[in-house]
Amino acid sequence: MQINFLRNKIIDYPSGSALEYRNNVLYVIGDDVNYILCLDKNWNEVNHLKLFEYEGVRIPKPEKPDLECATIIGDMLYVVGSGSVSPQRDVAFLVNLAEEKIKKISTAAFYSIFRDRNLIAEMNIEGFTDCKDKLLFFNRGNTQQPNQLIITDQKILKKQFPDKFKVMLVKIGKLNNINLGISGACYDEKNDILLLTASAEDTNNAYDDGEIIGSTIGIVYNAYKKLNEQEFVIDELIELDAVNPVFKKQKIESICITNHSENKYTCTLVADNDDGKSVLFEVEITIEKGIIK
Repeated sequence: MQINFLRNKIIDYPSGSALEYRNNVLYVIGDDVNYILCLDKNWNEVNHLKLFEYEGVRIPKPEKPDLECATIIGDMLYVVGSGSVSPQRDVAFLVNLAEEKIKKISTAAFYSIFRDRNLIAEMNIEGFTDCKDKLLFFNRGNTQQPNQLIITDQKILKKQFPDKFKVMLVKIGKLNNINLGISGACYDEKNDILLLTASAEDTNNAYDDGEIIGSTIGIVYNAYKKLNEQEFVIDELIELDAVNPVFKKQKIESICITNHSENKYTCTLVADNDDGKSVLFEVEITIEKGIIK
């Protein structure tokens, strides 16, 4: 895997935490913002989708829904809270992009499965993507807890998270002796490739922020097949600081594919710089042709 930096832009939108792309529109979701920002190819605002009522720009940390990840299936954009604080963050939004209709649901029953049975040491869902007929929820690790993957069937979307799942340990490693925590995920069904973002943050829990050591992009080949294994292993990992100095100390929160042909992917990344703005980055990822099967 080779990564080339293409461009970046600071946008006047706080707490960028999740990205999705459809029909030439980039959807940017902030973890404490009451609307989704919609951008065109040049990253200019073309629309915004209001999720809920709140007076003010940013919701205070103890009360925020912590909308950390999203995926698009058909016309539906699914935006998911981290679950790191209950009940405030046990929430998801179902956005019908064709009709711009929005429905809010509780994920408390689903998250409680993992809390009550001690299957997840500390809930903090930060990566979410579809993978053929499956849904993948990546629970972010920290200096004390490992990254874990929750696998469910897409059919649960019609039943509001019934009890049907598998939990796997994710092997991703460290950066400068700090455990990497998964922050975003996207999937290419054609090549069965999963792209992940992960950053090293010096914190031992899912609530408190820590010093950002750096961020990485990881790739998993034959991702769907690997869902049947005992552990989910990241095949390749590239530190973004080594790609371009513009990534130094950036906490990359999410990744989405905006274009791909054969073995090349154009991807957008987002970072939250904690000062009321977010940073978008565009990169080109090249995969060795012999690896794609």
